[in-house]
Amino acid sequence: MEIIQFNGEAVVETRKLARMYGQTPDAITNAYFQNEDKFKEGEHFYLIDNRFLDFAEFKRQFLEDECLNQEEIYLWTDQGLYEHASIMKGQDAWHSYCQFIYFVFNKSEEVRKAIQVLQKAEAIITKEQFIYFLAKEML
Repeated sequence: MEIIQFNGEAVVETRKLARMYGQTPDAITNAYFQNEDKFKEGEHFYLIDNRFLDFAEFKRQFLEDECLNQEEIYLWTDQGLYEHASIMKGQDAWHSYCQFIYFVFNKSEEVRKAIQVLQKAEAIITKEQFIYFLAKEML
């Protein structure tokens, strides 16, 4: 999965989002414009264009060759992917959205550390001891 880090967030460019959801880039663009009121710039997407200082370099680094002539690029955040999945209403879109979330959060250092701690705890504590501990804590 090709994910771009932008503004400290994992984002996906429109063409890649279209591939993820089994759609065409035009279908993604049309869905956006038909439901523009559901999307907020900076929350659901980032619009990158010539106002962006390193626009040409950004395009060379992150886009496929056929996209290099684009005058503007939409980068979709996790919330944008969620809105598109709800608009598309297909099982493939939801499955791809879940994969994106899993991929992004699996890369998170905090989540990775928490998983390691839980795995170590599981190896040390038997299930009965763990259940007893939880029951005692909840009382």
